[in-house]
Amino acid sequence: MPQQPAWRFCNKCSAMFYDGYPDKSQCAAGGGHAAAGYDFSLPYDVQGTPTDQTAWRFCGKCKEMFYDGDQDKGRCPGGGGHAAAGFQFVLPHDVPGAARTQDSWRYCGQCRALFYDGSPQKGRCSAGGGHVSAGYNFVLPRLPARNDPVPID
Repeated sequence: MPQQPAWRFCNKCSAMFYDGYPDKSQCAAGGGHAAAGYDFSLPYDVQGTPTDQTAWRFCGKCKEMFYDGDQDKGRCPGGGGHAAAGFQFVLPHDVPGAARTQDSWRYCGQCRALFYDGSPQKGRCSAGGGHVSAGYNFVLPRLPARNDPVPID
């Protein structure tokens, strides 16, 4: 299954953004995104299933992951609605967590971005206030962290 690495959590706005470019784009909390935590490798261009949702896209303006399955493109920190570019991502949801995954990623019903909902702080939403969780609980594959145990064969 094809996957793209370099997706990260922004510790200012709590959104998932692509950290593979030197330009950190525009964050709803001001300035550019600030990467923190795990490095995620997300599946793309594969069939959806009852527990794998299609229509997630990279926004060419703000570099956030957003849901592109509705006519409403949400609110982009770069102005207007999000602008789909690149791959069609397919995100797993409502499945048991496994090694090297992280759950509590949610769709924001206001701005349409994917954000981390695993802490009391809901980040900064480009539609105003904090993100508002809706829909599925996404369980995302991550790359090994430095402190992950080494698997024994």
